[in-house]
Amino acid sequence: MAKPATSYWRGLWHKSIDWLMPRERLKTTPEGMFYWVSCLVLAVVGWYQQINLILLICGMVAGPIVTSFFMSTAMLRKVRIKRRLPSHVFAGDELSIDYVLDNSARKSAVLALTLTDEWVPLDPVPGSTKLSPRVFFSRVAGGTRDRSRWQVVAPSRGRYRAQAITLLTRFPFGLMERSSHVPLSETIVIYPRIGHLTRRWQIIHRESSQTRRGQQHDRSAQQQEYHGLRDYRPDDSPRWIHWRTSARINQLMIKEFEQQSEQDLVILLDPWLPRHRATDAMKANVELAVEFAASLCVDLCRRERRRLTLGWTGAVPDLRQGPASVRLLHEMLTCLATIKPNHELSIHQLMEIMPPATLREAIFIIVSTRPMQWSEELARSERLRSASGRGLINRIVFLDASAGALDPLIEFDRRGSKSKLEEAPAAVQDDSSAPLDSSQAPNELAMPMPVAGGSDR
Repeated sequence: MAKPATSYWRGLWHKSIDWLMPRERLKTTPEGMFYWVSCLVLAVVGWYQQINLILLICGMVAGPIVTSFFMSTAMLRKVRIKRRLPSHVFAGDELSIDYVLDNSARKSAVLALTLTDEWVPLDPVPGSTKLSPRVFFSRVAGGTRDRSRWQVVAPSRGRYRAQAITLLTRFPFGLMERSSHVPLSETIVIYPRIGHLTRRWQIIHRESSQTRRGQQHDRSAQQQEYHGLRDYRPDDSPRWIHWRTSARINQLMIKEFEQQSEQDLVILLDPWLPRHRATDAMKANVELAVEFAASLCVDLCRRERRRLTLGWTGAVPDLRQGPASVRLLHEMLTCLATIKPNHELSIHQLMEIMPPATLREAIFIIVSTRPMQWSEELARSERLRSASGRGLINRIVFLDASAGALDPLIEFDRRGSKSKLEEAPAAVQDDSSAPLDSSQAPNELAMPMPVAGGSDR
């Protein structure tokens, strides 16, 4: 059966492309260049002196060059390569990329093959850099596959893309180097670095969940249902000890409550950066604000019965919201990994796309890199002046990274960010009278302390 005309022209087109832009390239190594010069000198001397023995030796010397040409070509034609990327990785953690080489030849082995790769950041941020993996396969037998792992400390957050893999070999004699470019486009997202939220943040979080009258939203008696009794633990508050039962059985027993619901929480990120003359300190504040927002998302998404919203300013303000879950967490971390600094828009424009129920009930944690005048922000937004936004100022926690407000709230350690996902969520202590040590006690004179109710600076 004759092939269709379209198949013929398509095959001719691909052959033309391969001829004009070949995927395989051949060049002579420095050792090979010295070998060529030696061969040429022998040929000139043999021809000039009319010595047939020298000409014969010159012909034999050319044999390894011809052998290198054909053997390297045959070896690369039978090779298949692919990457294995991690499902997710955090900035500062160990990034591992596995390269799997499949030798489809039945008998001949792949020898001395070098693989090079290149990952380029699509939207560079401070600290992002190009990655250049390089691995070596010493021998892969025919009909088998081998894996080589490349490890490095992950650079800054962002989306990184690789276009092609380059295979290099100098087999068999090292006289010629043949390279083959394998198109294999893939993308990996590096999440922001995750830190440990300090006890000082836990206190701010607890206080923000209280109304002006001091009634707690997420742990009030009206929102908790008595579940039963259990043994007393050292970290339990003494106020919940059931003294009658404890006296009867001569063992401390504590009341256990089943929490019905937690108040919705909104994280608004304002990564503001001046369009011109942005200093390194300003860029560092943007990254710290992103890392703090990511740490909040990780901590809050592990708590059930809470609806979480993440919004950010930018060229087009946007938000992600839903019940706390692992899926929502990865969506938020992906958005934070690719977020760009904001040069123009303000918080009130982000409030315009906020659902009315969220404006009416949720607690707002605003993380910004610039001071704000809340009276002006409220005056600009019609939504904030409406009934749904009434009382919002009492539910705002404003954190200004440029004033150092985030420094006492987050810590970074050497264990890496991935370990934070495996930790149990830190419980917010109910006993407001619990003593603080001198290093954790609030000190308004030493550093700026954001409080519930916002800032009117």
